[in-house]
Amino acid sequence: MANNKLIIEVTADTTEALEGIKEVTEAANECAEALEKLEKVMGRLTNKKDSLFIEVPVVLNGKAIAKKVSEFTETRERL
Repeated sequence: MANNKLIIEVTADTTEALEGIKEVTEAANECAEALEKLEKVMGRLTNKKDSLFIEVPVVLNGKAIAKKVSEFTETRERL
């Protein structure tokens, strides 16, 4: 029997994709930090059990690629 082998080598440049992922990650981290700060400020302004609904779009190169919807409920345990 013949021993047939097929060898395929694939080379891909992922630099641009990795840069895009890094940019999205940085934007998401900034959004998370901003939401945490907002939650703290809202907690100082009110002692009520209020809810805050926030929708944060993630934009990369002018295109909205994701939406993060968060809901914060102020409770006495968090304060």
